Amino acid sequence: MMRHRYIKALAALATSSVLAAAFSAPAVAAPGDDKGPVKIRIAQQPQRWGLEWYIATQKGWWKQVGLDPVMSTFSSGAPEIAAGASGSWDVGGAGNIPSVLGASRYGLQTIGLADGEAAIISIMATKDKADAYAKNPALLKGKTIPVTTNSTGHWGAAVCLEKKFGLKPDDYRFVNLSPSEINAAVNSGRYDVAQVWAPNTYILESTIGAKVICTGADVGLPITSNLFVTPAFAKENPDAVAKFLAVYLRAVAWQRANPKEAEAYLGAFFKSVGVNIPPEYLARELRDRPAYTLAEQLKIFDGGEKSQMADWWMQVSKFMESVGVVRKIPSVKDHVTNKYLLMIQNDPKLKAFAENTGD
Repeated sequence: MMRHRYIKALAALATSSVLAAAFSAPAVAAPGDDKGPVKIRIAQQPQRWGLEWYIATQKGWWKQVGLDPVMSTFSSGAPEIAAGASGSWDVGGAGNIPSVLGASRYGLQTIGLADGEAAIISIMATKDKADAYAKNPALLKGKTIPVTTNSTGHWGAAVCLEKKFGLKPDDYRFVNLSPSEINAAVNSGRYDVAQVWAPNTYILESTIGAKVICTGADVGLPITSNLFVTPAFAKENPDAVAKFLAVYLRAVAWQRANPKEAEAYLGAFFKSVGVNIPPEYLARELRDRPAYTLAEQLKIFDGGEKSQMADWWMQVSKFMESVGVVRKIPSVKDHVTNKYLLMIQNDPKLKAFAENTGD
């Protein structure tokens, strides 16, 4: 019975609605492009990896490669992937569980890494319960724990409870809530333990003194958010996909060279998508969610089905298969590609753009 409830919870899509359309760059043609810019619809979340697109917009980098972005912001991966299935966006980012889910359901192609997230995927407990749960995990038995299903947070919570606290799925019950709903429920005292990820962790820490009792890093999970493209857009606009990825990589390179300025932009980005966190957490957010340069991504994706990226893909896919979220693991060969990274690497102008650390 417990396994049935567990699989049912995992299979349910989060019902949170799209938050809002965010920013878009001016429609200005790239030099030498008589057709004007290519419209590209980008799906993001109020997460650290949305910063790259925000910086690119503020600095006008989209028009330099002939792209006209239209941004849509989703509360989490599940509603974002559902919208992608209906053709609501062309490219985007989300955790690795939503990435695999999108590949399984409609052939979503992962083309790059958005950031590493093992350190920020957490189980948190209220201030008065955290130490007790950490010292005596048996106290967690019988608890109802809110999670955002079909998310990397769900994976992290399940493995934390098993590996760090020695609990079995029948020892607890997951209930599906969106990140904002989890924040509200914990703040109100409805739950004293929950699956949370940054920046929500900072909000709960600063408002009620909640504490992290386990992270994905504690149990060795390769948790990432990924960048991806719908198969239809990839087929029709491969050059635009490569340029989209190059814009992202340029923002990563710029952040490495300008860390203090990047913090300020991160604070501004969070405010633009309705997230308000104390400024002292911004440096931690950038530190704990590393983004990857072109050279680093090429190395992680190198080797096809034997690459490091393939290994990470299989680990999360096997978890999803084991609990019935996917019936068959989507193949690495068909759904993970370094094609667009190589297009950037092999185009001197695009490579120089992607590695430019200047404004």
